[in-house]
Amino acid sequence: MDEIVYDAAPSPMALASIKSMPSHPDAERSVLSAMMLSPEVLESALVELSEVDFFVDANRIVFAAMRTMFERGIALDPISLADYLTSNEQLERAGGIQSLARLGEDSFAIASWKHHADMLHRDATLRLMIDASAKIANLAANAPEDTKEVVETAEKMLLDVTNRDIKTSYVRLEDAMVTLYDELGRLAQQDGETVGIQTGFPAMDRMFLGLRAGQMIVVGARPGVGKTSFALNLAVQMAQSGATVCFFSLEMSVEEVAQRLLSTYSMVPLQTIRSGKIAPESWDQILSATQDLSNLDILIDDTPGTTVTEIRAKARRMLRNKEKGVVILDYLQLVSPPPSKRADSRATEVSEMSRGIKIMAKDLGIPVIALSQLSRKNEERTGQRGKRPQLSDLRESGSIEQDADIVILLDRSMTEEEGSREDRPDYGITEFVVAKNRSGPLGIIDMAFFAEKTKFMEVDMHHDDV
Repeated sequence: MDEIVYDAAPSPMALASIKSMPSHPDAERSVLSAMMLSPEVLESALVELSEVDFFVDANRIVFAAMRTMFERGIALDPISLADYLTSNEQLERAGGIQSLARLGEDSFAIASWKHHADMLHRDATLRLMIDASAKIANLAANAPEDTKEVVETAEKMLLDVTNRDIKTSYVRLEDAMVTLYDELGRLAQQDGETVGIQTGFPAMDRMFLGLRAGQMIVVGARPGVGKTSFALNLAVQMAQSGATVCFFSLEMSVEEVAQRLLSTYSMVPLQTIRSGKIAPESWDQILSATQDLSNLDILIDDTPGTTVTEIRAKARRMLRNKEKGVVILDYLQLVSPPPSKRADSRATEVSEMSRGIKIMAKDLGIPVIALSQLSRKNEERTGQRGKRPQLSDLRESGSIEQDADIVILLDRSMTEEEGSREDRPDYGITEFVVAKNRSGPLGIIDMAFFAEKTKFMEVDMHHDDV
């Protein structure tokens, strides 16, 4: 979904909806006077304010001219400002030479500029909310069939307004380089700590350097191989590292997810927990695991037939005011397309949902882990390692492969006989084939899978890269 662009002036629709817009023209002039008189105020005001904070057209023009002159290193005074505006044919729109001259006469403005700037910022936020509300009303009046998408759009409009104090639309490369240099120094002192959210699997964290904002990570496997168990392992371990985990379960209920998590964490067999036949000596493990899991920031949604639009809206609410978060979606093929985007081809629908998940990751600034089923193509292949899953096995859409930043394909021998073959993984070992890694190496990570306890643990099998 496209980002909202803040207009410097409110829309005619918004102006027509109320008698007057929140504004303080005198405070605007006072701030401009302080900027004219003090180089320190000028520099600070250009950081804290933008054109949208000025309601009066003439004041917006003057502010923009001051900013450009500052950036070009032109000394600021009434005569120089008038000359600049004249060269851009904006002097009359800015109020004329007499109006500019008066900006340099209010010496008291310097003492109160910060308070006046806060007033401007507050009024601008109110004006933007009024403008967004008018647009939302128009959107609702002309709502398409998919009202959930309208609600998502409306919520985003209002959140973009309320988040304007902590969100900017661009970052100068110079600032990015300074931030990166500082981050490298911090990481060097911490002996190579991962940059993104840690998975809790050391080899995986070394390969990916953690899961990062905006990434779409696809975990693919045939049914029964353990992709959901792996996702739940990730949920616990990422939450332990301090992340908020939003787990969308489209196949299992909250109760089933809780049972699996308890089994994994307590190391009590899943079947034992499901049956309720708990041995006396296991109760301490279960109590301890229950208490520890209760302290983790894991949010579970088991709404069936949900759409990417609904997931994005829910995740935004779940992660509001959270320092770092991640979404896990189990699994992609169970997501429903919005009514307005249903297609004759299932592959087309899955492609739309895949793109929507990638956009969600970038929009929310979080990694999104999407589980995916694999087709049966690998069962038909022959030759050395012929049954090892490949990117082309991602079910129903090649767009999943294109949209994903990381693709992990799980491969496991289901019987001892299969595991004894030279072209198959050893029995009890699940090969995590990193088939795509946009920012790093490919390879295989071997893990032991304890099916009864739905637990994965890394083992070192010294595999070469794929």
